[in-house]
Amino acid sequence: MRPVSRVAMAAALMLSALSMLAHNVYELPLSPFDPQNAGPIAFAAMLGVAYAVWPDSKAVAAAALGWGVLNLVIGGVVTVLPLSILPFMPEQSITHYAAHVVYAVGQVPLVAVSYRALRATTATPEAPSTRHG
Repeated sequence: MRPVSRVAMAAALMLSALSMLAHNVYELPLSPFDPQNAGPIAFAAMLGVAYAVWPDSKAVAAAALGWGVLNLVIGGVVTVLPLSILPFMPEQSITHYAAHVVYAVGQVPLVAVSYRALRATTATPEAPSTRHG
């Protein structure tokens, strides 16, 4: 399996961060520089730099996959549901659902690309044949 390009991973991380930022700026009174935005964006940037330096690293690919799944499941799905375990009651409106659709859809490329990157790091090359003839 071919490794995932650094550009593809950077683009997926950027889209992931931008969809989170779009949700937070639209739904919450947060600027891009608030810690709730700046922290995750900085983490995504660190993942991008780590992948650029170590594109064959299983740990970096797994971290990117974990980050994408976490954002998809928690940020994109769970926090839109009116669950008693949440420390807030999310608004149940079409605009709020739409903001979460943007958030969730923005995570899908990161999940797909990082899954491919992880599979590429675990793929073992074919062993050379020892038979002659």
